[in-house]
Amino acid sequence: MEKPWRLCGALERCTLSLVSWSWGACRVSLLALILTFHLYGGFFLLGLILASVAAILYKFQDILLYFPDQPSSSRLYVPMPTGIPHENVYIRTKDGVKLNLILLRYTGGDTTPGVTTGNQSSLSPTILYFHGNAGNIGHRVPNALLMLVNLKANVLLMDYRGYGKSEGEPSEDGLYLDAEATLDYVMTRPDLDKTKVVLFGRSLGGAVAVRLASANPHRVAAVIVENTFLSIPHMASTLFLSCPCASCPCGVTGISSCLIDRCSSVACPLCLYLAFLTSSSRLS
Repeated sequence: MEKPWRLCGALERCTLSLVSWSWGACRVSLLALILTFHLYGGFFLLGLILASVAAILYKFQDILLYFPDQPSSSRLYVPMPTGIPHENVYIRTKDGVKLNLILLRYTGGDTTPGVTTGNQSSLSPTILYFHGNAGNIGHRVPNALLMLVNLKANVLLMDYRGYGKSEGEPSEDGLYLDAEATLDYVMTRPDLDKTKVVLFGRSLGGAVAVRLASANPHRVAAVIVENTFLSIPHMASTLFLSCPCASCPCGVTGISSCLIDRCSSVACPLCLYLAFLTSSSRLS
């Protein structure tokens, strides 16, 4: 009976020694932490605040980037064209989101000899209109009508997910899926010329148009881009002069819309319009 008691006593002494040593180490570590925080706590706190702000911006960047609710009635009322042939269409994207489209059909004036007015739209080019941020396709109808009359082309306007009467919430990947679904829809229409599909993108829509053209070189005849941006970080640094986003790669922000990189992979004619500046080039 004496040996087990000796063994228990030895274990007890070892345990107490270990606990005592651990407590001493904790006190030393705690003292080091207190001294470090006293000397450099402000820097650690600032770093923690900056990291928290960056994480919040990264998480909610779509909310900060897209404005489907401006003006306030944009999600409730979509103005429709009057007095011209048009179709109000709904399609589904690959991920199941329902989109609202308006197709303005060109049937006007200078018809080709031997071609009826009803078939004129099947011989005319079709412009896929990707609008800018805020508002809906109804707000772009007057501009689209000018294209229809002056360019003698059909115009197909598409509301991105979360805009107008389209379902879902806007996001970068979602916008590209919307563009793909719109192009696929045009390819299923027997009354539209599939060899004369032109993409037009304004502002935000310019990045969508260039991305769609780079991914579909054999289905797009030409691209027109108006007043778009070089990249999302570059646009942020322009709007907010103190923002260091321009020096960050696009992937760091979670947004890959670097337009210049995409333009090099566009095989069809590309025309870029900027304020007081116009450039046209054929990229190969």
